[in-house]
Amino acid sequence: MADYQIRRCERQLEGGIYPETHKALSTTDSCVFVDDPKRLVFPIHFSGGGPGEALVAVGDTVFQGTPIIKCQSGITHVASRSGKVIEITDHAITHPSATKSASIIIEPNGLKDQDYLDPLVWPFDADTLRNRAIEAGILGLGGAGFPSFKKWSDGTQTLIINGAECEPYLTADDTLMRVDTHSMIRGACMLSQSLDIKTIIIGIEDNKPEALEAIESALKESRSDCFFDIVLLDTKYPSGSERHLVWLTLGIEVPTGSRAIESGVIVHNPGTLAALSRAIDGKPITDRIVTLTGEALTAPQNVIVPIGTPISHLIEAADTNPDSLASIAIGGPMMGYPVTDFTAGITKTTNCLLAREIEVPPESPCIRCGACATVCPVRLQPQQMVFALKGGSLDRAVHEGLIDCIECAACNAVCPSHIPLAEWFRLGRFEARDKANDQHLAAEARERFEARNLRLERIALEKEAKRAARQAKTADALEKARKARKESA
Repeated sequence: MADYQIRRCERQLEGGIYPETHKALSTTDSCVFVDDPKRLVFPIHFSGGGPGEALVAVGDTVFQGTPIIKCQSGITHVASRSGKVIEITDHAITHPSATKSASIIIEPNGLKDQDYLDPLVWPFDADTLRNRAIEAGILGLGGAGFPSFKKWSDGTQTLIINGAECEPYLTADDTLMRVDTHSMIRGACMLSQSLDIKTIIIGIEDNKPEALEAIESALKESRSDCFFDIVLLDTKYPSGSERHLVWLTLGIEVPTGSRAIESGVIVHNPGTLAALSRAIDGKPITDRIVTLTGEALTAPQNVIVPIGTPISHLIEAADTNPDSLASIAIGGPMMGYPVTDFTAGITKTTNCLLAREIEVPPESPCIRCGACATVCPVRLQPQQMVFALKGGSLDRAVHEGLIDCIECAACNAVCPSHIPLAEWFRLGRFEARDKANDQHLAAEARERFEARNLRLERIALEKEAKRAARQAKTADALEKARKARKESA
């Protein structure tokens, strides 16, 4: 039995909102497997882990687990089902940019052929685990898609399992904590033991009693000697953001511009740790739990689906006609983004498909009520930032704290003028990152130019010094020759 304690969170989230959660929509029915689709779509550059390259060609036969994409970060993505590569072409993708990407299209053959990794045998060190995470394609499955192994630094003191799932409608993490609890606990223990982490914290909102019960049961059956500190959080949005979860559970404030790992804390999604447990056994990520929810779906529920499954296939799995939906959101109502091309395939970071029939009220002028500032969990002044962005002053928006914005959209939820504040901030942050990148590239180019000039100047000086030395040597030789002639005369 693993040692654990359950305690109520002592701290209060500053700002934030209490939205209707709508969690029961998708948790009434059990989580089920979805039949394999006729086609699977794998974006080469947008599957998580950065830009990639195809490891297969049209006509190749692949097994479940065969590597098909290698990313610049090192992360490898695998085929989620056995089949044949029928096409590599530009295809719609599930991404906020609503762009197309070169994608690998696989036609499943219904066979159960598998191409898995050799299991790791304990004990193993942190480097071995990092390499396994790369081979198995372990990413942050909460939505960010950050390569997990990059967080695993030596000297880390604490691992936090982010079981808050505070976004309305989303229940994929809740479901995983109920049905795959042992994998989550085992993955957390293996990671902690390889990095010599002493304490594992589970931050979970208090609206998940079934998940909490499953966690307690799994810990009682576990043979690990890790200590688990279970912290019950108030059901308040956005308590699950990384910075706020670290503050609520540990009292550590992550500095502006920093990540939790720089404060000695690793934060992982429950699905990421469960996937890590399977990767240790040799199984890369091929499937994930997706929440199908929203009032526009006939049968909302959580489903286990192959990575690459088209959105249209999942809509049909919810007994809904795709033609009846104009748009669907990837993610929740706060931080999700709309898609209209349902041929796009889900990726490892797709945790929810949300279909709602809502009217978006027209935007009105800001009345300076200050409601957005009241609910901002990062203590920003959203109205000042949006005025700056609308006025074309990116630098002013950055000065007002744009980079600190976590894009939680709590400000959107309370704005009586229905201003899409979070959308402005998201675009502004993209622009700021592009500008910073351009400035970085310009600085590098300037450094190269200056270094080249210095090198050319140094070479010129060296040539001049050599020329002067040759001239001096020649003059000296001539002077000696003249003296010799005089003496002989």
